[in-house]
Amino acid sequence: MTTNRFLFLAMPVRLTLCLFVSALMVAGLSGCGSSRHVSAKRVSSVSAAVSGKGSGASGASQRIDVSGSLPAETRRLLEEARRWMGTSYRYGGSTRSGVDCSGLTSQIFVNALQIKLPRSSAQQSEYCRRIDRSELMEGDLVFFRTGSKGVSHVGMYVGDGRIIHSSTSRGVIVSSLDESYYRRTYHSSGRVERYYAMISGKTGKNKGKTDKRKDKPAGAPDLKQRMEESPVSVPAEDLDRLLAGVSRKVSEKVSEKVAADPKASKAVSVAADLTAVASAAADKEKAADRVRKALEKKRRDLEDIIDQKVDSVISDYFD
Repeated sequence: MTTNRFLFLAMPVRLTLCLFVSALMVAGLSGCGSSRHVSAKRVSSVSAAVSGKGSGASGASQRIDVSGSLPAETRRLLEEARRWMGTSYRYGGSTRSGVDCSGLTSQIFVNALQIKLPRSSAQQSEYCRRIDRSELMEGDLVFFRTGSKGVSHVGMYVGDGRIIHSSTSRGVIVSSLDESYYRRTYHSSGRVERYYAMISGKTGKNKGKTDKRKDKPAGAPDLKQRMEESPVSVPAEDLDRLLAGVSRKVSEKVSEKVAADPKASKAVSVAADLTAVASAAADKEKAADRVRKALEKKRRDLEDIIDQKVDSVISDYFD
């Protein structure tokens, strides 16, 4: 009788445990999407990721090797990436308590090399210089189109055809680019030029950051240089006073000519008024441009969120 009573009381507990285990077995998606999904294999995947053993749920080795033959900057990137292994996924997160795909790549670059990347995967794709997949090297970014349109997921290449990324279902893991899901959703590869400049010794410029300075044509030295190269020896302080005096006299002559000619004086006045009007118009245009940029950023952010939500549904279906 006592045994039967014990079994009867234990039944609700067993039923609760079964329901809990069933809930944990609901699989999430592999891309950077909704944070509603929870990994069913979280404990085992974290222990494997930290130890670097096992192949993980993705089928790729979870070990990130850091060869001593790599450039120092590349080694710092890979070492920083290893510290994030096993971190859980959190939409919009950028800390060890939870991170999404673009938050992971941003934190790796800023912590290892003090390079600040744009926040979303789509913006990071625009920031990088496009490269062919066959050109991938450690530290390059790989982008995926997992939603309805455009880039919606990103990972960092770690060598041997693998990327480190934050998966909504398994957190930060290493996956192979040869897996069917990533072959199907692959969008493009990109290179962070500032990082490439560090390892190659070249000047790196990302999109929108070109140097607009122009060098003087060869053989066209300025007045001061020509006078300094003159056979006549002139002390530097006397030369500076002479140039200042010439400039002042020229300005005085122009002012006298304008004052003596009513038409010229009027023209100068009109030009000043037009300059003021143009300056005011330019200020308004700058303000309008700032508003347009802010609205465009909000639109892109909304598109990212929508793509990631759609990605969750699509990935659940295919997985």
